[in-house]
Amino acid sequence: MNERERRDFEAGLAEEVDAFLAGRPTRRIFITRLGQMMGMLPLAGAVLPAWVDQALAATAIDLADASTPLGKAQAAALKASTEGPADGSAFRAVEAAKKFSGVTLSMTYEAGLQALDPRNFSGPVWEQLTGIKSNVVELSHPDQYSKPVAEHIAASGAYDILDIEPAWTPSLADGGVIAPLDDYIAKYMNKADFDDYHPLFKALPTYKGKIWGFFDDGDMLALYYRKDIFEDPKLKDAYAKTFNKALEVPKTWEDYAQVAQFISDQLAPATYGAGHFRKAGSPGNQYDFLQQFRANKGVFFDEAMKAQLASPQGIRTLENMLAANKASIPGNNELDAVSLWAAFLQGKVAMIYSWPPTGRMAANYSQSAKAINFIPQSSVAGKVGYAVMPGGHPEHATGYSKALAAESANAEAAYLFMQWATSPPVSLARTMLPYSLRDPYRLSHYKSEHYRALWPDAKDYLVNLCNSANVGLLDMVMPGWQDYALSLDRMCTSVWAGTDPKTALETAAAEWDQTTERLGVDSQKAFYAEYNKLPGSSADHTVESLGMAVKLE
Repeated sequence: MNERERRDFEAGLAEEVDAFLAGRPTRRIFITRLGQMMGMLPLAGAVLPAWVDQALAATAIDLADASTPLGKAQAAALKASTEGPADGSAFRAVEAAKKFSGVTLSMTYEAGLQALDPRNFSGPVWEQLTGIKSNVVELSHPDQYSKPVAEHIAASGAYDILDIEPAWTPSLADGGVIAPLDDYIAKYMNKADFDDYHPLFKALPTYKGKIWGFFDDGDMLALYYRKDIFEDPKLKDAYAKTFNKALEVPKTWEDYAQVAQFISDQLAPATYGAGHFRKAGSPGNQYDFLQQFRANKGVFFDEAMKAQLASPQGIRTLENMLAANKASIPGNNELDAVSLWAAFLQGKVAMIYSWPPTGRMAANYSQSAKAINFIPQSSVAGKVGYAVMPGGHPEHATGYSKALAAESANAEAAYLFMQWATSPPVSLARTMLPYSLRDPYRLSHYKSEHYRALWPDAKDYLVNLCNSANVGLLDMVMPGWQDYALSLDRMCTSVWAGTDPKTALETAAAEWDQTTERLGVDSQKAFYAEYNKLPGSSADHTVESLGMAVKLE
């Protein structure tokens, strides 16, 4: 923790984010530390249609060659913004925003790769279309929560648009830090855009009957595996003789550990069965535990809001995770997310589960951007398959929504940018940026012919992300999430170090109870009840179980 973060903590700006202010890294912070690249990142060879040349000539904007899939998606986004359809949200936002020409919008983004989109693409394009400038305020992930809270307390009006985790929505809404969007939506938005969200994400910005932002990042975990290894005739024969069943991509966590151990026994040290980001806080073991615990039918709290971690489901989860560790690459328990990516790209492990950039990196698409200089070129391109997580219920781990700062002096202009940036055609182009950490979340993203053309297996990748969201599970969208998560991370790392699983679960449950009591049992009970209404709150309450699954071809 640096001195600024400590001052924020001691000032009591946001008690429920103790864990963040204590310096716990997240996936994006870790990526930023290893691969940060500030400023403009022009792509060579940009060729634009004549109408785009005329519209954008005054500003150097990061646009891809118009003949590429990304270039075609960008051209479609610009056309939707300038030519319509007239009832489209992108066109309506641009037309309404022109009266605010000359205004500057201050928008928070996580420092590093996340900020390249508004710096290089969406910010400059918006300025050319509307005359509205953007001031990108790069913040560390903890400061993306604490700084808006501080500016709200000071009533400074420093920010217009906030990038926030969906899990923060209840706290920031109740605290008056963010403003509801319902009136602006009624005035400007094509409501059909809501139906284009995958159902797992559609309700995330909704709280107490109001809409507090636009969801903007589909952070679904998924399984990525080596097709060539699973299709190897000798390995298939040996597995069938050993276990009396076919070698298949695992569908249960027990099978996952068994298959990983088999591959390690057969192929190590050239290739090991699996690898995991098990290092504390890098980005944290909570995501894996939460998805496995709930796949095992574990529940977080009882009716009295007492933690239910120390249960047979909790013990089974930790035992499965330990078995997977044993079957993995040496040094598994000290791997972070980026080191795991590197191991997979170099062919050192046969299976990993991680965020959607994994698929883009494995295909060498991300590496076409200079900003992605912290991972190697992929040696497994064309050999990677995509599957829903073992256990059948992957975690939607973190994600982002765009929210309107309550003290914004430019609220309407800020809203219009948010509507435009998250509209179907513009958001597609943004999620296709090779350096982007924004991941597909709209049905039109999954179905896009342009996205599906980025690499030969991109269609399978997108279909799997959609299938994963159908059965996906959400982080705890309620105050205290950061502290609950940090307890789980500590619990897991203590088990890796030798602590008995039952003892570790009891310690974590006691910490959860302390967090709940600190925030108020009755208050937390109400938040938990709201959370349980969301699709994806439990394995028995998924998009699929509610009859809303999206099936793609």
